[in-house]
This record gives sequence, C-alpha cells and structure tokens, in this order.
Amino acid sequence: MHDLLDGELWQLTVNGLVRGALYAALGAGLALVIGVTNRFHFAYALTYTVAPYAAYWVMDGLGAPFWPSALAGLAVAVAVSMLLELGVYEPVARRAADRAMLAVLVTSIGVSTAGIALLQLKFGTSSLPFYGPDQVQHHPGSARISNFDVDQAATCLVLVLALTAFLAFTPIGRSIKAVRSNPGLAAVLGIGVRRVNLVCFAVAGLISGACALWYGLLYTVQPTMGDSTVIYGFVVAFLAGTRSSPLRALPVGIGLGLLEQWASNWLPLQWTQTAVFIVLTAYLAFLAVKDRLPRPRPARPVPLEKV
Repeated sequence: MHDLLDGELWQLTVNGLVRGALYAALGAGLALVIGVTNRFHFAYALTYTVAPYAAYWVMDGLGAPFWPSALAGLAVAVAVSMLLELGVYEPVARRAADRAMLAVLVTSIGVSTAGIALLQLKFGTSSLPFYGPDQVQHHPGSARISNFDVDQAATCLVLVLALTAFLAFTPIGRSIKAVRSNPGLAAVLGIGVRRVNLVCFAVAGLISGACALWYGLLYTVQPTMGDSTVIYGFVVAFLAGTRSSPLRALPVGIGLGLLEQWASNWLPLQWTQTAVFIVLTAYLAFLAVKDRLPRPRPARPVPLEKV
C-alpha cells in the first residue's frame, strides 16, 4: 500500500511539473498584457483555443503536414490577439476613459464567448482528434511521461526565459518596461505606447498558441479547452505580479501545478481547483491586511557611553 501511494504521488508530481510549466508560461503572457496595457484580457481563452483549431483546419482542410499547420495556428493566434487590441480593446478603452479596465473586461468576456460560439458553429461542440508527431511513453521510475509532456514543459520554459531575455536585452523590451513603469512619461519621451501594446498582445498570442498546440496534442481539441486552463494563467499572473519579471511566474506556476495534482490525491477531482483558488483568496486577503499587521520595531542603538 505504501509503495502504491509513493508511486501515485511520484506520478502526480511529474504531472504537476508539466502542468505547472504550462501555467507559468500562460501566466507570464497574461502578466505582460495586464501590467503594460492595463487590459483585463479575458479573451486570452479565445486566442488559446483558436490556435489548435486553425492548425486542425489547415491539416484537415488543406492536407498540410503538422508543423506548417502548427505555424499557421500560431500565426492565427498572434493575429487574433493583435486584432483584439486594435479593433476592440483600444476603441473601448478610449471611449470609457477612467472606466477603461472594467469596460475592457466586460467586452473581452463577450468577445471570447462569441468567438468560441463561432468555433462551435464551424467545427461542432464535440472534441476533435489532433494528430501530429508520434507519441512515445517514457517511464522514469514508477511514473509515466510522454515525449509530448516533455516537449510541452520544455517549450513553456523556453518561452518564459525568452520573454525575460526579450524584455531585458532588446530595445523594444526596454520600451515595454518603460511603458509598464510610467506610460505617460514614456509617451513624452517618444516611445510609441500603441506599438508597445501591440507587441505585448502579439507576444501573449504567441505564448497562448504554443501552449494550446501541445495541449491539443496531449488531449483533444475542443471549444472549451481554454476556460479552466487560462483561469490558472490569471492566478499565476496575479500571484507572481503583473509588473515583475516573467521568471517569477515559473515557481508560482509550478507550485500551482503541484498543488493541483497533489490535492487530487486527497480530494475529489472536482475540488482540486478549489484548493488553488483558496490559495489565491488567502494571498489577496493577505495583501489587503499586510499594511495593518504589526511590524517588529527596529532595535535601538546602544549609546556609546554604555559600551
């Protein structure tokens, strides 16, 4: 019994590391958008979902191989993400003025719902098989992991590291950090805030599309595939901080992935998400009261005459 429990816990740990890398990458992309543009991009679920559907359409309808189809899916996700900013969020935010974030949130929920409904109208509501490279199972110890799991985790890690390097070492990355710190001053200094916003949405679309393609290969493509997964991305974005380095998303995402999987060992499956949101609620409650908590007083210096 003890060996069985150890084996199951090891499998859950492996699963948690893989899922945590996915959550970290999605959270880093969302944090970039929210922290720089102040857009509550709930339609991130739509850009996540549209990538594997576009790849599926190119493969099934045009007979293209998997990798060109995957690139087409990424391109569609990036294009949809940028079009949302240009055609929806920016005009809504401009008209809403000081209520821009709330207006964008409500609009993004509507756009996401409508977009997913259109996908259901085109492809149906059932799951679609998404085939690509051959899947190979590996057995590290008593656990089981596929090459798709490894490739997904590696891709997500590379995306977070690449985003960190992009922000630190490129001119546009430094412009993004300047806009994130003070958009008004950045505009005065000649930085194109609109261009920076578009770049942020393009990066977020690329990250969401890449994550969704691996998820589709691991499981299936379905219209609601982005709902719960992207919610975890929001949790990571808020816990890691929308104005901090993308590297902070890695431990937060992996921690949430492990918490989700370990909780399933002791809780029914439908309650595992509850455990994650309890952590988020506790963190937000701590932020609300941390300034009121008593702090230790600094030690008074000892007078020289008493030494």
